[in-house]
Amino acid sequence: MEPADQAAPLDLILDGDKKRKLEGGFKIPKKKRTDSESKDEAKPAVMSPVKEEIKKEVPKPMKIKKKKVTDLEKDETYSPSSKEKMKQPLLDRPPKLALLETPKMALLDTPSPEPEESGQPTTPPMAEEDRSRFGLDVPKSVILQEYVTLTDESKHVLTREIWRRIFRYLLPGSLVQCMKCCKVWLDWISDPIFWPSINLSRYGPIFPDTLKSVVLRQPGEIDLSYCTITRKQCDWLLPRLPNLKTIRLSGLPMNIIGSLNGPLVANLRHIDLRWVDDLNDWGLRDLLSVSSGRDHKPRFRDLQGLQLSGCPLSDDVINNIIRYCPNLKHLDLSYNSNMNDRVVEAICASDLIYSLTKIDFSGCPHVTDKSLLMMKKCYDLTWLDFRSCREVTRGACVRFAHSFKKELIITEDKLIHPPTVDVYLQAS
Repeated sequence: MEPADQAAPLDLILDGDKKRKLEGGFKIPKKKRTDSESKDEAKPAVMSPVKEEIKKEVPKPMKIKKKKVTDLEKDETYSPSSKEKMKQPLLDRPPKLALLETPKMALLDTPSPEPEESGQPTTPPMAEEDRSRFGLDVPKSVILQEYVTLTDESKHVLTREIWRRIFRYLLPGSLVQCMKCCKVWLDWISDPIFWPSINLSRYGPIFPDTLKSVVLRQPGEIDLSYCTITRKQCDWLLPRLPNLKTIRLSGLPMNIIGSLNGPLVANLRHIDLRWVDDLNDWGLRDLLSVSSGRDHKPRFRDLQGLQLSGCPLSDDVINNIIRYCPNLKHLDLSYNSNMNDRVVEAICASDLIYSLTKIDFSGCPHVTDKSLLMMKKCYDLTWLDFRSCREVTRGACVRFAHSFKKELIITEDKLIHPPTVDVYLQAS
């Protein structure tokens, strides 16, 4: 019995140790290490507080190619002037034919003005600076010959002034043929006096050389109707024509007509925008006005002629015309189904009655005889066109012509004009 009694307490002790191991707070005692074992272990590395510097990449030196020595340079008689002569043909090569440069690039190499020798240098006005910066000034230092040199190196009998008088009787097509004769005639005929107007209507692709020739001639009138010009070419061309007074842009899209918004295109007297399909009231207002905040000022203060035949405009467009074109003389609103007597009433109630001399309402179906009665207020009216107007009678036109203070006649059904005016010349 004694051995059994001695074994019972040992089992109880082992069971008690197992229960302790299952408890959470119980920790197994670690084995004590000797000094020899602790020395053999590797010590942990100490982290330095200094950050690692970023290595900068050093650029590799560029390899310089050695210049090849030619046989001419080895020769003692070779001089730098001969080397420049060799490079001359390379510099004289014409540039690639591309679209024209931006308006900031000058087309013609004009010499910069030198300061005066005596006194302080005078600064030109802002307008002249802009023109020289955009290449508007055509060089006047061209020396023209007085005689034509013949093949036997003798001079022709006729002088330049006599030839100029002969050239004035020629049409533009004949002048172009004469320009192909010789270089002297080319310089003489390039004078702007022979080119008051240039017609490029229905012209094919317009190249930079064509625009350059237009700038050299400085016409007062240019016709670009139905041609294949681009917006970039228009933006380049128009600021370089300071003497331009009349421009015709019939049938062109509104994108190209927007080139008239340039700051240097403000001296126009006549604008032809007939049959522009995408021209509306807002587009015309932006074209005729300069917006500065809430105020809109007229862009073309001296505009005298405006042709809007066939444009899809409403009857409210007359308010913009009255506001931005106070000196208008010729107004063309023909072939527009939105024009009516209210438009004529607005014209007669404005200051346009003192300046208008020519009004065209042909092809407007809603204009009636009341318009003729109201137009008697116009002082200088000499041209009235009511052809193809169904609501306007011939009797009303006859009464207007007889009662008006100026002498007028009626031709071609409902066309009223002075007797001394050629209808076929004035209709255009």
